[in-house]
Amino acid sequence: MGNIISIVNNKGGVGKTTVAVNLAHALTRRGQRVLVIDMDSQCNATSILCARDPGGDTLYEVFTEPEMNIGQCIYPTEYEKLFCLPNTNDTSALEPPLLKTLPDSFEIIRRRIRDYAQLHYDFALLDCPPNMGFFVVSALHASDFVIVPIWAGSAFSVEGLLKAVDLINDIRANGNADLRFLRLLINQVDRRTAMTRVSIDQLNKHFPADQIFKTMIPGAVPLSRESPF
Repeated sequence: MGNIISIVNNKGGVGKTTVAVNLAHALTRRGQRVLVIDMDSQCNATSILCARDPGGDTLYEVFTEPEMNIGQCIYPTEYEKLFCLPNTNDTSALEPPLLKTLPDSFEIIRRRIRDYAQLHYDFALLDCPPNMGFFVVSALHASDFVIVPIWAGSAFSVEGLLKAVDLINDIRANGNADLRFLRLLINQVDRRTAMTRVSIDQLNKHFPADQIFKTMIPGAVPLSRESPF
């Protein structure tokens, strides 16, 4: 059975999409079959992995067509063993009607994608939008684990982390008892700045060592100026 992992933080710009697509590619290089599910209607993961518009069914159809064959919504990428379930901007308009059918609508991803993903892939990574809204909650209801990237040196990123942890605990208690907070990933580290050093120190005080990845991702200033991710 494959593992399903959501990448979550309440704040944008902390590296969720970058983590999702690079982790997916790294896992394929270890021989794993990986599916990236783009839960964000900004479609950044889709644009990276599906260089050409797939021109077919997407996450929109997963939410709107109960009898949809999930396999029709999944596309190969240019990378061996790496697949993508793309999103479309139109999905953002679905949130208001889906909220009217809560809590049943929270289970759509779990009912329609989870079994298929576990059967056909070693890992499924859900790239979530930068909020704690409907699509994030839906992803968490379908997941086994959660990775929370955090931008070292950003106080707002830490606030997003705390909100994400609270949401994870709430869903464990009320919707998905199997959900686990896997680890915190400290991203964009620049140890030359006092704020980065203070942030890392505070995180180490508030979280046990087994809840923080030992590897911290350094910042790349030239790249960050050009990349929207």
